[in-house]
Amino acid sequence: MERNLPNSRTDTAGEDAPVAKRSRRPAEEARRLILDAAEKRLAEQGPEGIRLQDIARDIGISHPAILHHFESREGLVRALIERASQQLLDTLLKAFEVTATEKFGVGDTISKVFEVLSDRGTARLWSWLHLTGRELEDDVSTRLVREISEQLHALRVLQARDAGVQEPGWEDTLFITILVASTAFGDAIIGQRLTAGVVEGADGRGRFRQWFAKLLVEHGSAVRQPKAG
Repeated sequence: MERNLPNSRTDTAGEDAPVAKRSRRPAEEARRLILDAAEKRLAEQGPEGIRLQDIARDIGISHPAILHHFESREGLVRALIERASQQLLDTLLKAFEVTATEKFGVGDTISKVFEVLSDRGTARLWSWLHLTGRELEDDVSTRLVREISEQLHALRVLQARDAGVQEPGWEDTLFITILVASTAFGDAIIGQRLTAGVVEGADGRGRFRQWFAKLLVEHGSAVRQPKAG
C-alpha cells in the first residue's frame, strides 16, 4: 500500500489533462523515464509533486506500470534518492581524479553538490524520509559521506605532499564533507527564504554558494602549513 507524501493530494487524474500516448518500453528504459519524470516534478513542485498517476500520464504509461517497477510511491522516492546519490558520487569522484599539475575546482564541485541536493529537490525528499522514520535500508547517507570523504582526503594528502606542506587530518576532511552536505540540505529547505529576506540582489543564493566555496578554499589554505623541521 502506498504512503502519501506530506501535504500531497490523493493520486487522481485530471479530467482535462492531456494524456500522452502509451507504449511498451524495455524495463530499464521505462525505469529511467519514470525517474526522470518524477525528478522533474520534484524539482518544480517539491515532494508533494510526486503523484504516480500524474507521472504515468507525463510519459504515457499506466499507473500500475509504475507500481510494477517500484512497488509503491515510497519505492519510487527511494529510487530517486539512490540514483541522485550515485550520480553525485560519480561526479565528485571524477572531479577528484586530478594530477599534481591540475587544479582541483572547489567552486565547480560545490556547485554540483548544491545542484543535486538542493536544486533538484533531493535533500527535501531525503529529509522527509528521515523525519518520518523511513530511512533507506542500506544507509545511503552514511556510505556517501564516508566514500566522498575518503576520496577527498586522498586528494588533499597527495596535494599536501606535492606542495611540501603538512598533510591535513582525516577528521578535518570528514568535517568538510559533513559541512558541505549540511549546508546543501539547509539551502534546499530554507535557503531561498533566508536569502530573499536578507541578501540584496536577485542572485543571493548563487552569491552565497560562491562565498561558501571561497570559505572552504581559505580553510584548506589555512591548514596547509609548512612541515616542521
